[in-house]
Parts: sequence; structure tokens; C-alpha cells
Amino acid sequence: MNKSQTEKMSNVAIEVTHEELEETIVKFYKAKRALFIWGTMGIGKSHKIRDAAKRLAKELGKTFTEDLSHLNDDNYFVVVDIRLSQCDPSDLRGIPAWDKTKNATVWLPPSTFPRTGYGIITFDEMNLAPNLVQASAYQFILDRRLGEYIVPDGFSVIAAGNRLEDRANVFEMAAPLSNRMGHVQLNPPSVQAWTKWASEHDVDPRVIGYLNFKQGSLFAFEHNMKEKAFGTPRTWEFVSDLIKGIPTKNLTQLKLYVGSLVGEGEAVTFVGFLKLRDKLRPIEEYFKNAKTISLPEEVDLQWALVTSVIEYFKANNNQKTLLGLVELLKRFSEEYAVFTLKLAYVFDPSIQPKLQKIQGATALAQKLWKFIM
Repeated sequence: MNKSQTEKMSNVAIEVTHEELEETIVKFYKAKRALFIWGTMGIGKSHKIRDAAKRLAKELGKTFTEDLSHLNDDNYFVVVDIRLSQCDPSDLRGIPAWDKTKNATVWLPPSTFPRTGYGIITFDEMNLAPNLVQASAYQFILDRRLGEYIVPDGFSVIAAGNRLEDRANVFEMAAPLSNRMGHVQLNPPSVQAWTKWASEHDVDPRVIGYLNFKQGSLFAFEHNMKEKAFGTPRTWEFVSDLIKGIPTKNLTQLKLYVGSLVGEGEAVTFVGFLKLRDKLRPIEEYFKNAKTISLPEEVDLQWALVTSVIEYFKANNNQKTLLGLVELLKRFSEEYAVFTLKLAYVFDPSIQPKLQKIQGATALAQKLWKFIM
């Protein structure tokens, strides 16, 4: 996150990185204590809850799932998503029913409340709920029970929500509820941290290259207050989903899809970045004449070349292409070489042993690999 973003975001709790948040969720789960994750929209709060849940599932020898049909099955680690903003105060406690054996009224809690098993109960967007609804969760969060219902030992409670300055219709959290939880604030990731995540999650190389070229666009909420669509890590992931498979030459189509998710102004800039490829030689020539072809010196053209190289490698993954890639990596600056090899590894996890078999590539691979693994 850059300095201007840090200055604009208020600190409602101790700040954590995405890696620290995952560790914190795991620790709170094992301690059976509730945690509230503060942060603006689209920066990965829910992603990290799922990542932590997958990690815990692996540690416990369970299968991670968000499918509630596996609730109460000890073989699964279930993430249960409960939206308090969609509940009435009485919804959490359930409905009353007459119990003949007890000769008294008992409460039947919702079916989404686990009776046994393992997992995380998430109250996402918790502070979108009115205070009266939030108050209904007091006992649930602190005492891990609500009336006769008791949260199983294998489950923890994690809540998340936006802040007042995020232009979200949130309600201020009452002090008694706040005091029942731990609090951390997740800020937007740095471009470097996001690039690492994106390269591991098959994000379109054109999106990764563009955001490394124009880093302020990864999270553009503060300086884009008028458009409904603006850039966040979440919306850029959506952009990647929409434009995969669409050739770069279809600029009008790309502009439409990109603009619908991150704003028209950003879409114009994104398309302009893709047009830079017109100033490059045909990408095949860079692989064919990798040792001698002139490489661009301008930063924008270098990023355009890198993204083109990766796309070509992905579409033509063979020994001849790999040999050309090796020669290009030798000539790229370290920053671009590491970035290129990192994405190449995502598209072909077997690239490391392949490089070791190429004469003259072993030393290069060893040099770059220390930045990747």
C-alpha cells in the first residue's frame, strides 16, 4: 500500500498484512475467541478467512467446504456465512416450540447453526446490521451460546465489516459488542503482494502487467469518488475472469468489460496500455531472435513486452519457446526477469527442471529462483 493510501485510511484497529491476518485467524480459532476484521471493500477479507479455514482443515485432517449440506459432519471443516444484515433480532435465537417432555417452550435455532463438527462461523458485513440485530449476537460471540444453543468446540466465530469512511451504510458498533472481540484492520495489499497472489490464482497476465505498470490503479477508491465502478483487488479479479480468452485485438470489447468493473477512465488507460504492443515487433520475432533483437527502453513498453512474452509462452509452451524465453530472461533487467519467470512457473510448474536441462540456463534459474520460492 502506498503512502497516500495509508494517510487516507483511518486506523480503527491494529493493522495487519494479509499474511498476518491468516495467522491471526488461525490463532483466534485455536483460542476459541471471536475476531472482527475491519477493512474497506474488495481487499480480500473473505478470501483470507477461507485461506485460514483451508489451512486449519488440512491441520485437522478435514475436508474444507462451504457446502452447508456437510454441516455437522465431522469429516469436514465448514465455513458458515451468516449475514446479520439480513436477520431480524429474533432470527438468531430461532422459533419457539412446545416440548412435551419438558412441559415447557424450547427454542429451535436456525439449521445453519452447527450442532457438532469443525469450522468457522462468519458474520460477514456484520456492522451493516442495525444495532438491535447486532445486540442479539452479544451472547453468541462472548459466551459461545445463545439461549439453549451452544457453539460446538470445533467452531470459532469470525466477523468482518467496512468502516464509516468506506461509504458503506454501516452502523457504529456498540462498545459492549466491540469489547467481546479482538479487532484487526486489513489494508489494501501492495502491488507486489497482490502480484504474488494473482500469479498463483491464474489472473490474466494483461491485468497483472497493467497493474505493475500503473500501480495506483489496484485500489482506486480514494481518487475515484464519482464512478460507480472503481478498481479494487476484487474488481480486477473480476476483470480477469471476463477478459480471459478475448484477444487483445478486440479492444472495443475489452474496454466495455473492463470499464463496467473498474470505470470508464481506467478502461481507456488499460486499452491504451494494450495498444503499446503495436509499437513492438511481432512477439514471435522476440522468441526467434531472442539474442539480438532490440528491446524497448521505455518502462511502459517493457511492461507491454513482458505481458506479451508471457501470453505467447502460455499459448506455445514447447522446447523451442522455452529456449527463446531463456535468452530473453538473460537480457531482461532482474525485476522483469523475475516477474516473467514467476508467471511462467504458474502456467508451467515443471519449468524449473526443464531449465536445468538447458545449457547455460541453470545459473540463471538459480539466481532468479531465490526471488520466487
